[in-house]
Amino acid sequence: MNVFSMNGYIWRVRFVEPYSPMLVDRTGKRTVATTDPTNLQVCLSNELQGDFLIQVLLHELGHCALYSFNLIDDIHRMVYPENWIEAEEWVCNFIADYGFRIFSTAYSVLGDEALKLIPPELDKLIA
Repeated sequence: MNVFSMNGYIWRVRFVEPYSPMLVDRTGKRTVATTDPTNLQVCLSNELQGDFLIQVLLHELGHCALYSFNLIDDIHRMVYPENWIEAEEWVCNFIADYGFRIFSTAYSVLGDEALKLIPPELDKLIA
């Protein structure tokens, strides 16, 4: 089991069997990964690999950030309740789809100076 800290919250990452009940999301749908903010746990199917694993993990880390930095309240304030889940998923998809590209581009423009853009929590994970 992997453990990481985000804004003082200790999160755990578990790889589970693809048909584990841990991979049923809050809407009742079976998926390849879930994040449980109550237990501070990310569950990933142990069949994930390669680029898809990275993309799914980045998406789930987006959920961790939303809860760890109390950003979920901002989503709830800005969108109607019936859109809360869709808005949260959109944000996490944005992070998974474009986050790496944004930081890669910053690094290509600024070099090591770009590392100052990385939040201290992420920097600790890289070190």
